[in-house]
Amino acid sequence: MKLDYLIDTNIFICLINEELREAIPNGILGYSIITQIELLSFPLLEKEEENLIKRYLNTLSEIPLNKIIAEKTIYLRRKYNLKTPDAIILATAWECQSVLLSNDQKLTNIKEVSVISLKTKN
Repeated sequence: MKLDYLIDTNIFICLINEELREAIPNGILGYSIITQIELLSFPLLEKEEENLIKRYLNTLSEIPLNKIIAEKTIYLRRKYNLKTPDAIILATAWECQSVLLSNDQKLTNIKEVSVISLKTKN
């Protein structure tokens, strides 16, 4: 599936905490299934926060893992020595031919994926 933008977990966290100073761009938006796992597995997550996260996620395209994304994840982990969740999210953006929205500065050096940071209040 082609997306304009894939949203990284840290952008969702900024959105939920009302820390973004800049709007998420318009377009076809999606997220990696790993983002859902990361967001919903915080031990102290309150029910209200869980419901808010689920509402946000339900408005976007969910991209599941598949063999191609797994192969690209392996390639990116080997080439850039990335953590598995970061590599999965990058591989998902790469496979979906999308720009990754992320405030993780170390991801901006990945040649295979274009990464845009959004301004925050901090």
